[in-house]
Amino acid sequence: MLKEQATNAVPRRGKAIVFSALFSSLTLLAAPVSAQEADWATVEEAARKEGTVVFYSNLQPNGIEGLLAEFRAAYPEIATEQIRLGSNPLIERFETEFNASRHLADVVVTYADERVYKGAENGWIETWTPPELANYPEAVNYKNQMFTIQETREAIIWNTGLLGSNPPPSEWKDLMDPIWKGKVGMNPPWRSLAIQQIAAYWEDIGIEDPAAALKANDVRFFEGSGGIIQAVIRGDVAVAELSDIPLNPLLEEGAPLGFVYPESGTTTSASRIFVAKNAPHPNAAKVLTNWLMTEEGQTALVKFGGLSVTRPGVAAPAMLPATSDLKNVVDGESLLTPERQAQIVNHWRTVFEIQ
Repeated sequence: MLKEQATNAVPRRGKAIVFSALFSSLTLLAAPVSAQEADWATVEEAARKEGTVVFYSNLQPNGIEGLLAEFRAAYPEIATEQIRLGSNPLIERFETEFNASRHLADVVVTYADERVYKGAENGWIETWTPPELANYPEAVNYKNQMFTIQETREAIIWNTGLLGSNPPPSEWKDLMDPIWKGKVGMNPPWRSLAIQQIAAYWEDIGIEDPAAALKANDVRFFEGSGGIIQAVIRGDVAVAELSDIPLNPLLEEGAPLGFVYPESGTTTSASRIFVAKNAPHPNAAKVLTNWLMTEEGQTALVKFGGLSVTRPGVAAPAMLPATSDLKNVVDGESLLTPERQAQIVNHWRTVFEIQ
């Protein structure tokens, strides 16, 4: 028995060596976390000294100031400036400025198309890892350059006071029904990547030449989702195809709107955020980007942007379903190659005689 005890015993000096080694190991394990926290604190301090962040986005126009006010409450030392455009003109503006070495934007939020991906290859975008990225599924991360923070879905909307005896539309083909002739609105495909994607989806589910069918139904074009939804509320048109950016806020205000995400399916558009290479305020850019990925920032995006976000555990918009609750949801980016994108835009322009 004494021999067994002696065999299992550790001399006092041996114990000290073991505990010392264990402490050293734990210290080494803890060091990267502490270093990361210290590095981020340095970024935040530098951002406060920069004092400004310039934000380019295609977010819901009425919600941007509220969203940025929440950011300023979290970082009162950082002032905000913002430019809001539709995705296509926004990308065009950023590309023109970048190519002219006029580096004005710090952070950009938009739907990424082939120009953005090529731009990423050609130095448009800073490569880095936001601290909050650890809380997201891998799918939101594009090469540590762009991060999907929310999704737009395509829907049909209508003015509840203008249906008359007609049933509300429920499927995409209903937009081509003669009962709505002259009363249908939409965003033109040459203006928005999201509309190019839904136009491709219509073809894929068997709607023959949707451009020609909608022209025959005297579709009316409006500029952007905000213009479309206001046209429906005013009664300029009765029904419309809509990227649902402005829908939730107006439903909360009691606007006379009905909506449906057709059971045949719909497309989503990934709203991606990136820090611009050569940003004038690079640290403030990282702080804003990371804040929009926090639970607080994602909740603010739902509140002021009215869209489903990508951080797990954040509630859906109050008046709209979560993307996971919709049927037959397709990632719109998966439907478009550069060649198909060009074909759709050129065909719609030809049909509507707009070059």
